[in-house]
Amino acid sequence: MALVLRGTVVTFDDDHRVLDPGAVYVGDDGRLAAVRSAGQAPPAGFSDAPRIDTEAMILPGLVDLHNHLAYNTLPLWEAVGVPYAHHDRWVGERRPPDYSTSVTWPAKVLGHAAPEALVKYIEVKALIGGTTAIQGAPRSTRHVDGWLLRIIDNEKLPTGTDMVMTAALQLDAEELRDSRADKLDGTRVLIYHVAEGRRGSTVHDEFVDLGPCLKPGLIGVHGTALTRADFGTWQEAVAAIDAAARGTVVWSPFSNYWLYHETTSVVEADRKGLRIALGSDWSPSGTKHVLGELKVADAVNRHELDGHFSDRELCDMVTANPGDALATAWGPQVGRLQRGSAADLLVLDRHDPDRDVYRNLINATERHVRLVLVRGRPFYGTPGLMTASGATHTDTLTVAGLKRRVAVRQPDRADATLDWPGVKRALEKVRADPVAAWHAAQDALADWGGPLDDPEAPLVLFGDMPEGDAGTFAAAAEVPQDLVVPRLDPLTHDAAYFAAVARSGVPQLQHLAEYYT
Repeated sequence: MALVLRGTVVTFDDDHRVLDPGAVYVGDDGRLAAVRSAGQAPPAGFSDAPRIDTEAMILPGLVDLHNHLAYNTLPLWEAVGVPYAHHDRWVGERRPPDYSTSVTWPAKVLGHAAPEALVKYIEVKALIGGTTAIQGAPRSTRHVDGWLLRIIDNEKLPTGTDMVMTAALQLDAEELRDSRADKLDGTRVLIYHVAEGRRGSTVHDEFVDLGPCLKPGLIGVHGTALTRADFGTWQEAVAAIDAAARGTVVWSPFSNYWLYHETTSVVEADRKGLRIALGSDWSPSGTKHVLGELKVADAVNRHELDGHFSDRELCDMVTANPGDALATAWGPQVGRLQRGSAADLLVLDRHDPDRDVYRNLINATERHVRLVLVRGRPFYGTPGLMTASGATHTDTLTVAGLKRRVAVRQPDRADATLDWPGVKRALEKVRADPVAAWHAAQDALADWGGPLDDPEAPLVLFGDMPEGDAGTFAAAAEVPQDLVVPRLDPLTHDAAYFAAVARSGVPQLQHLAEYYT
């Protein structure tokens, strides 16, 4: 439905206007009809639309440009043997002995036995941090769009065609050249993991293989092993095709420091002209959501990078920058508030009125998220704002000691029947007896007997990391008989999370707790 939100509007548009007071006009088509000062006349068709005075900041919903969603019910993995030289040291043949039982098997069993519950749990976890678009869709037997969020990998905005290519695992040089590079024609993007490891390690060769794909539309994840010269080569190749275009680097500082004790040379990337976006990676080595990752970036910026990035530039990393990177494929913006943009909105308390809007966003925690709209529809927020914005079929949950409402069940989606209590029951049932749940899931697939890409096939999710086993099914006997699926990772950064961070001893990560005290 059409809706008007009033408050301090932080546009992140080209001029970075802050309208105080301002008004955002949400059309019933899921787009923004206008963004204006509150004193201006409303656009046509909004004279009778509900008006909500939020008494808060109104921003673009946050964009998490790197994640692995299938694993996000799991707690931090306190890995042994860190720092690793590169990604193959912990997911390859020499992976630590507990990786399979701590990460792979719990995610696999939940993805087979409770797929809808798994996706919805991790969507709610992201919503609580103000996320409206997230990358990292699990592979699956049949296509699943986001029920609550925009799942970037599967989003078909606006043409009805999926224009986003992704690859979490490395492709060989021939496949990159023959099946990816030609498609980077100015209408698509490729989100690709590259050179994830310590500087000087062998994964630097992945950047050489990526050469044919150094075009507008390439979104490179991590790049921790890349040098100043590499970033220069990357941006020069992009600019040779389109002088106005910029390459995009996705920065996940928490995960980088957790696994490698180093992070991407984002200052060098910025100086060479690439844009920086943030991604929270995944819960075994990352933050709960990209609002938490923004705090890690801020702490690293202050303590390691000599304050190279301004507060506004840091906030651009979760709004305008990923929005600009995705606009190559999507057209409509998801990271800037302007006429025609997607109506993906975050309403956030201005909890420190003596600081500017950007510092308020950086310092905000889950307690300060008041309303989240995706495609113009309210999915999460305070009871009052959810009711005022027309939310229906909502459930109550407690977040950081505060009552919130969430719209998990979608009556207009036949493939989305669970409400929030049903999500938790389904996941806890699997946790109670993971071996039995695995057997039941395999029996259901055997009873189906049809092709797994059929729209009526049982939904099964596969991880996008090694051992994801897409298209194949391990025998039930291979399930560890003593498998324990960890408790569901809490929705907020809690004491257990910070205790694990403290035990890690990684100095660059110890500042995160300060934002939550």
